[in-house]
Amino acid sequence: MKEKQPFVIFKIVREGKQEDAKVYTQDLRQILKEAKLNKSVTDVELKLEYNNQAIKIPMKVSEIRKLIKQSEIAFKPIVPRKLEMYLADVTEELVHSPILPIVGREDEIEKVWFYLSQKKRNNVFLVGPTDVGKTTIAYEIARQISTNECPKEFYDRRVIMFRPERILKIKSNFVYEQMIGSIMKFLVKNRKNLIIYVDKAIYMKTDELLITMLYNCLMKYHIPFLTTSKEEQFDNYFLGDSSLCKYVNEVYVEEPELEEVKPMIQNHILRLQKKYHIKISDEMVKFGIFTSELSNSVSVNPGNAVNVFEKAFLEAKRKEKHSVDKQSILSCYDSYLKLYNHITEVEKKSTAYHEVGHYVVCMMCQHIKDRKIAFVSILPMMDFLGINSFYTVLGKTLSYTKDYFLDQIAIYMGGRIAEKLLTGKDNTGASADLAIANSIAENMLTVYGFAESQENKNRSYVTMDEHIKEYLISEKRKKEFDKEIQKSIDEGYQRAEEIIKQNVGLIEVIVAQLLKEEILTGEQLSQICEEYNKTK
Repeated sequence: MKEKQPFVIFKIVREGKQEDAKVYTQDLRQILKEAKLNKSVTDVELKLEYNNQAIKIPMKVSEIRKLIKQSEIAFKPIVPRKLEMYLADVTEELVHSPILPIVGREDEIEKVWFYLSQKKRNNVFLVGPTDVGKTTIAYEIARQISTNECPKEFYDRRVIMFRPERILKIKSNFVYEQMIGSIMKFLVKNRKNLIIYVDKAIYMKTDELLITMLYNCLMKYHIPFLTTSKEEQFDNYFLGDSSLCKYVNEVYVEEPELEEVKPMIQNHILRLQKKYHIKISDEMVKFGIFTSELSNSVSVNPGNAVNVFEKAFLEAKRKEKHSVDKQSILSCYDSYLKLYNHITEVEKKSTAYHEVGHYVVCMMCQHIKDRKIAFVSILPMMDFLGINSFYTVLGKTLSYTKDYFLDQIAIYMGGRIAEKLLTGKDNTGASADLAIANSIAENMLTVYGFAESQENKNRSYVTMDEHIKEYLISEKRKKEFDKEIQKSIDEGYQRAEEIIKQNVGLIEVIVAQLLKEEILTGEQLSQICEEYNKTK
């Protein structure tokens, strides 16, 4: 009977000859169980008996467990052949074709394990924007199971991917119903040995039988369930489902800050370097991450950055370059190729003054310490002729003063002021800046209570329904609000104007370099400022 069980082959050397020692996986499991190893133990000496001879093999605990899993998965595939079109054993796939672990999503992964470990309501909806990394987290869960880095109760689990988009293509209603029934029967029978994974949960809401299947998995049989969803779809189709909402767990996957993206995509970069045999410097990695928002993509970091590097490496390979350079990355941005070449030199210079005005005011404002510049660009992006890419340094500022918000208004006014002062012209390019500045001024008054008049001070209207707010606030009070909002905008404008006038020389130096290079990173800008100050 034991001969039909899975086993592991160890290569050993006896009397100068190499031999194969066959050890059954159940015996290896028993050895590990009896050893009662602590989590801190990584390396062990495996003691086996082969042909009445004691053999010692130094190994890592993770390697032993991986060998056990590889053997057992190869010995007994779990998915029946007739269902292989619609169900895929992701754990088996990753055992034979391992992937590198992800970095920077430890909190989300910990939450996933917590919810999956529950006896009931053991499901996870990974919710967030497109390409933020939801699917990557799901595959990391499967990877951890394949290498036994998961919690102990999941060592013998399999992650089975259900593909509803394929089953929906079945044209015969009879065949379709039979197949759904067979899949559900398989899932119920093996529910203690698997986690069902569905990429894009919305597919489970497209058909009555799939909806019933989802309800049974989550509410009746409590099959461990992992899926991904866009935020608006989750809110509308799952939280909005009164019979389902109390059974689902949400793990929100936020878009990371720019500085957090590099470690997240480092393994993708390594894979691309091996694939194309092309190098890339740390400086160019930062450049690609910071500028990825120029790609006009619906994706967000880190997915957007990965898409840019995929194209940049391919472009470098096509041009027979040995490394990815700035031009390889810039070639990924359609707007750069299509629109920028049609802009006149006068327009480029005007845009440069505008963007550098924003940058200089941001750097010189005294009350904003949590904002850094990723890059300043005169390359078109969507509706903008240029862009200042800011990002927030987490934890730098925990509470905000009135001066903080006035400095913010100054930053958004800085572009218009610099452009008008140094070119003598106004244009419509500042419309978005003005809208944001007005919004900040309005929030100062109606949300944070930073009013000067005694009647409006310490009042917040943020929790009030818009219709009620419109009804309760009198015309007289609205005029008072308008005056206070205008006063905040004027004060921010004055702050920006003073900074611009005091730094005309620096602006000219940065503009000259920006026109030459088209895009400058935060590090390059800091270096220009340092050199200018030394010369000055």
